[in-house]
Amino acid sequence: MDVKYPDYNNSILNVSHTILDYYKAESKYPVIPELKKVLDLGFKHVALILLDGMGTNILEKHLDDQSFLRKHMIKKITSVFPPTTVAATNAVLTTKPPIVSGYLGWVQYFKKENTNHVVFLNEDFYDTKRTFHNNLRETYMKQDLIYDYIKRANTDVETYELFPDFRPNGYKTFHLELKRLKEITNKNQKSFSYLYWAYPDLLEHETGICSEHVKVELEKLNHDLEMFSQTMNEDTVIIVIADHGLIDVEPIELYKHEELMKMLLRMPSIEPRATNFFVKPFKKHKFKKMFNETYGNDYKLLSKRELIYSGLLGQGEQHPLIDSFLGDFMAISISNKYFKFKEGKLFKAHHAGLLAGEMEVPLIVYHKKNERLK
Repeated sequence: MDVKYPDYNNSILNVSHTILDYYKAESKYPVIPELKKVLDLGFKHVALILLDGMGTNILEKHLDDQSFLRKHMIKKITSVFPPTTVAATNAVLTTKPPIVSGYLGWVQYFKKENTNHVVFLNEDFYDTKRTFHNNLRETYMKQDLIYDYIKRANTDVETYELFPDFRPNGYKTFHLELKRLKEITNKNQKSFSYLYWAYPDLLEHETGICSEHVKVELEKLNHDLEMFSQTMNEDTVIIVIADHGLIDVEPIELYKHEELMKMLLRMPSIEPRATNFFVKPFKKHKFKKMFNETYGNDYKLLSKRELIYSGLLGQGEQHPLIDSFLGDFMAISISNKYFKFKEGKLFKAHHAGLLAGEMEVPLIVYHKKNERLK
């Protein structure tokens, strides 16, 4: 299986910084030259569209090379690490790598609250009955987003974010998001828009990446974008990316390994393919030995220090809570296995490890300026 590391010169983070560079905002990380060349043509309306889980692997599997999405893919780029929605979408929106944003994965340990917390849902992963009087994401992780940087540098640019209906005033279908984008780009007012759609990720988790369901969903997304492109004006550019890809997986019931679990200070966190372990004092050597003997063929075990210095989480000033979010070790999947932290739902596909299928995503760009110039 092909291991693929994040490339922080050629990643979804760099897409955000190329956009910041276009708006003469606070760009601190390298730009992507191919995207910069397009943006330098000059556009009144810029739209960044993120389709969750649309890795290059499923594009190449399910769509032919003349489909809209593949035809306008200008290059492959990488996600960040871990390649998972919490870390990756927030890298795009905060314009910071995970080590700086603090967003690492689905479940993060908040020391002050003593909770293994589902960041997006504001609930305890292991105790769903526990209630919280404040939103921990708002309390501990609130920070400027790409819209703030753009607006500070460009008072004449309106910014918009369009989300599915899991948010208030969200959209029931991707088609309706694009319909709203059409209204925005028909205005004379300059705009930057961010559109997020939760598919094909949700289907891939349930049915696997090779399923007919995923193929049909991709064809529908491709069709919706192609129809939208036909109505675009010359002042609009759309940039389509994904947060990560997925691969088909098989479970390991980690929670049933009693001897290993007894060495832990608290239950595992972050992600099933990028698993965070807080180990009891004087048990670290034994834990490392037993883990590598049992799971070493499937997972690469790094100490906290090794993880931070590896650059996997990116470079920059560490988020104040990084040290408490990270345990003594992180186990990173380099196979098709994922850890089950507790009883419950099984997944047919997953992400957050270091395989190419979960790390490689497309950079798709479409505009009509070249059509006039030809």
